[in-house]
Amino acid sequence: MNTVKTISINGTTYGLPEGMSSKDIQALAGFLCTFTAMGSEYNYDDSEYMHYSNGGVTVQVSDSPVVTKAEARQLGEQSRLRYQARREAESQ
Repeated sequence: MNTVKTISINGTTYGLPEGMSSKDIQALAGFLCTFTAMGSEYNYDDSEYMHYSNGGVTVQVSDSPVVTKAEARQLGEQSRLRYQARREAESQ
């Protein structure tokens, strides 16, 4: 199983370019921490969105294991079947 360096911004994870230096990753993470998350509400009178500040963003850098999409689907299905079997056994 391969691992890649990833960055998570408000819970959405992105793979970083292979070979990106630690210094560049630190600079990127620091820059992203200066962002402000934005929320929105729709204004039906004006037919447009109103935006508001929704606080800072969370940024996390980590090494994440990576499998192929097919492997992930297969492993996910197998774990779902085991989970359902456990739940069924508990309910009896």
